[in-house]
Amino acid sequence: MTTTSPAFSSVVRAEFAPTTTYLNSASYGLLPKSVVAAVIEAEEQRMRGEFDIPGVDSIIDECRAAFGRLTGFGAEQVAVGSQVSQLVGLVAQSLRPGANVLVPEHEFNSVLWPFLVRTDLNVRVVPLAELPDAIRPGDDVVAAAVVQSADGAVLDVAATVAAARAHGARVLFDLSQAAGWLPVHDTGADWIVSVGYKWLLGPKGTAFLAGTPAALDDLTPVAAGWYAGYNPWETCYDGPLRLAPDARRFDVGPVWPAWIGQRRSLELIEQVGVETIHRHDVALADRLRKGLGLPEGNSAVVSIEVAEAALERVRAAGIVGAMRAGRLRLACHLYNTEDEIDRALDALLG
Repeated sequence: MTTTSPAFSSVVRAEFAPTTTYLNSASYGLLPKSVVAAVIEAEEQRMRGEFDIPGVDSIIDECRAAFGRLTGFGAEQVAVGSQVSQLVGLVAQSLRPGANVLVPEHEFNSVLWPFLVRTDLNVRVVPLAELPDAIRPGDDVVAAAVVQSADGAVLDVAATVAAARAHGARVLFDLSQAAGWLPVHDTGADWIVSVGYKWLLGPKGTAFLAGTPAALDDLTPVAAGWYAGYNPWETCYDGPLRLAPDARRFDVGPVWPAWIGQRRSLELIEQVGVETIHRHDVALADRLRKGLGLPEGNSAVVSIEVAEAALERVRAAGIVGAMRAGRLRLACHLYNTEDEIDRALDALLG
């Protein structure tokens, strides 16, 4: 391990059991063993008719609090869903006709398309590196992933927020490729969104929206259902509207086993520590970059052009990455090792 702490190594050895050289956390994170056990137990309880649905509420509240600790928001500022696009859509649908939205080029469509579907919005697209300088008077929202899906490029968060504040724009950050390895506490954004199944190591079916009180107040719970009530088990029938007073008013009905597993994943992330994971992941990515003759970087993701012969060697060696935007994307996370990076380099370099 690049992180030499015995505690780090023992936790990772106990929780992960890949049978491949898995360098694809940007697509999905490996499930820890304890997460798998928790999900199976829940589904077996359901199989037997012993599953307690209301008992999931407190688990979800623990997930809100843990996500808030990672990102600098209170639990009461965190709403839960299952898809980032649905949560970004809350922001997009709140904007006035003619509002100006700035988004980076090659942004993942779960961030971009909720704005484009509003044909009465003015959506402007600029290169990622130019995003802070491209913010201008009259812009209403700047929306971007802090770490880009296609190539792992890391946004200049401080410069983006400072420029947005200078011009009166609000900021929406997608942390789906950042939360869990990159310190993202107190980004300064008005809203943040994230899925849980990538670097946060949760099952598919969890997503988060958090925001400042003022920014949340500007959103309408357009998907309000029974779980958005101030007490879902007392407000699940009839009017009048009795929404929760905090961010829970944006909740949608939870995917039960996903949240049961997500709680354990968040406990694991906090147990190891994001700062520790960050150092480990970037060190591995830099080892890969150095071996390929590339300069050091600030991302856990490495995106490279590869010849077909090298790609075939990678696949034959059981190395799992992903092709994105015509390039091979390799992503390093806490369960990866220096030996795995060297194995990838051997395959890539032949």
